[in-house]
Amino acid sequence: MNKEELRKYYKQKRDELYKAGCIFNISNSIVKKIAESEYFKSAKNIMLFYPKGSELNLLELLKFKDKNFYMPVCKEGEIVVCPYKEGDKLILNGYGIYEPETSPVKDLSILDIIITPALCADINCQRIGYGKGYYDRFFANKNLKAKKIIVVPKECLVNSIPCEDFDKPCDLIITQDKTIEDPKQS
Repeated sequence: MNKEELRKYYKQKRDELYKAGCIFNISNSIVKKIAESEYFKSAKNIMLFYPKGSELNLLELLKFKDKNFYMPVCKEGEIVVCPYKEGDKLILNGYGIYEPETSPVKDLSILDIIITPALCADINCQRIGYGKGYYDRFFANKNLKAKKIIVVPKECLVNSIPCEDFDKPCDLIITQDKTIEDPKQS
C-alpha cells in the first residue's frame, strides 16, 4: 500500500477501535507504560498532543505535577510549542484540534520528550500522520534534542512504511503491549 492507502486504512481501523470502546483502555495502558518508563521519570519538559476524534488520549499524564507540559500549535505551516497545564484555555484551530493560547517557547532544546501522534507506525520507528508534514518539518529543527515517541494501538503497527527523504523517524514506539526502539539508535 502507498502512504495514502495506509493513511485511509489505519484511520478506519483506529475509528473501529474507538467505536468498539477500545481506545480508552489502550490509551490508559500506554499512559501507564510511559509513566513507568525511565525516560519519563527523568524528563522535566514533555510535549503532548490534544486528542481529536479517535486518537489516543494521553492527557492523564498531566496529573504529574512535577513535569512541565507543552502542546503543539499549528502556525503558518509549522509547529510551535506552547506551555500547557490543566485548566489553561484551549482554542479550536482550523483542523478541529484544541490548542493552548499561551506564548510559544523560544528554546526547543528544553524539551525532553515529544509524544507524537500517528495513524500507523512501522518497526523502524517511521510513522504516517495526516499528510501535512507538520511533525517532519518540526523534527528537522536542529535545536530539538528530545526523545521522540510514537504512540499507536498495536493494531496500527506494521512491518514497513514507504518513506521519503523528508520523513523523520522517531526514537521509540509505544503500543498497549510493547515498546520498540529505533533499530538504528541501538
